[in-house]
Amino acid sequence: MPLNRFRLPPKGTLIPSNSDDPLRYYYLPLVGRLYVSRINIATGLIQNQFFEKTLEIGYGSGVLIPTLSKISDEVYGVDLQSNPETVSQLLAKLDCYPKLSYGVPDRLLFDDNTFDLIVAISVLEHIKEIRSFLEEIHRVLKPGGQLLVGMPAVNKFMDYLFQAIGFSGIEAHHVMSPEEMSLASQGLFKLEKSAHMPGFLPSNTYLYKSFCFRK
Repeated sequence: MPLNRFRLPPKGTLIPSNSDDPLRYYYLPLVGRLYVSRINIATGLIQNQFFEKTLEIGYGSGVLIPTLSKISDEVYGVDLQSNPETVSQLLAKLDCYPKLSYGVPDRLLFDDNTFDLIVAISVLEHIKEIRSFLEEIHRVLKPGGQLLVGMPAVNKFMDYLFQAIGFSGIEAHHVMSPEEMSLASQGLFKLEKSAHMPGFLPSNTYLYKSFCFRK
C-alpha cells in the first residue's frame, strides 16, 4: 500500500469528537466508500512525498492522523471542537503521537514558516472569512510548502445526499464553495493539482474536489 493511501483505523479505536463528527460514516457499507474515496482523492495529490512537519487543521476524531504520520516526521493538529488529550490517548494505541491543540481559524499559534504541509479536509467550506484564514495558513507554511484542501460541492445532488444521511442540507453546513475558495487563494498560493470525485464525471458535476496548492 502506498504511504499516502488512507488507512482507516479499526472500528472502535477512535470516537467522534462532537455530534457533527462524520467518523461513523466511514464504517458504513456504501457511504463509507465515499468518505474513504474523498480522502484518497486528496492524498493522491501528494503521492511519493515525505514531509518534515505537517499540520492538520480540523483533525476531529483523528481519523486522518495515522495516514499523515506515515508521510511525516512530525504531525501537528488544531481543532476548534475536539479534545486534544482524548484524541492523543486514543491515537497512542495506534502508535501515533501527534502534537494536538485547541485552535481557532483566525489565529494559528505557530511561528511563521513552520510547516512543509498543511492539510484541511472538509474544513474550509465552513469558514466565512476565507481570505483572512488563507492568509494565516500562508503565514505558517514554509516557502515552497504545500496546502492540501478537500471540499464538497455545493449543488442539488450533494444537498440530497446530505439530507439522506441525516443532515439538514448542504447549505446549512457549508458557506464556502470550492470555486470561491480557489478564487480567494489567488495571490497567496499557486494551484499545482486538483482532482474531483467521481473522476468519470465532468468537473462541473462533481461531488467532492481536492486541491494541492504551493506557497
